[in-house]
Amino acid sequence: MGRLWSELVASTFDESVPGAGFGHGDWPAGPFEPQSHRRVIPRYFSDRRELLEILRRAVDTMFGGAAADAGKPTLCEKTPFNLLCMDFLWELVPEATIVHIKRHPVTVVASHVDQPWAPPTVDGALAWLKPVYDRWLAWKATVDLTAKRYVEVKAEDLAADWPEQRRALFELLGVDDFATRSTFQSHRLDHRDGQFDRRTREFVERTLVGVIPAMGYAA
Repeated sequence: MGRLWSELVASTFDESVPGAGFGHGDWPAGPFEPQSHRRVIPRYFSDRRELLEILRRAVDTMFGGAAADAGKPTLCEKTPFNLLCMDFLWELVPEATIVHIKRHPVTVVASHVDQPWAPPTVDGALAWLKPVYDRWLAWKATVDLTAKRYVEVKAEDLAADWPEQRRALFELLGVDDFATRSTFQSHRLDHRDGQFDRRTREFVERTLVGVIPAMGYAA
């Protein structure tokens, strides 16, 4: 990471800023001394190819090295929001295949309200997720994914018959089938179906009225 930082940064300097209570009109300055913050000036790349080459080396070092250490020929990075920057990911790693494992949007909302890293209310989860769905669907309408290294599959289908669905998925990816340590299990998805009462579910469905069918699901 140190090498990557040095390749992306042009220079740094310390900016002096007033401390709390320092120099505000007639308010007496308190005991707080001025502070400094490190400012970073990013490097400008007139040739985008140079930036991409630097980032490819970083990916090879961080992920390729870990895969090699584990004796694996292929690496997988599963950050969900990668879905919103697929154009850049294909530019960065042209040989990459993106696997989009989707789930019914209502159960996605139900799952989010139970996570410590997500909004704890239905309103909050919808305020977070609806723009993500809208952005993804707007982008999807502009690109021909059939011409890309892209696979889309429902989590519910994977869970219904994991061994067979896994075999089919791995065949699409050009990967030899094997019994994976992690599996998709129906009970780990189905338990969300009754999480909301009728009124709450109807509210979620109304809010996502255009999203649910666009993601390939019935309300």
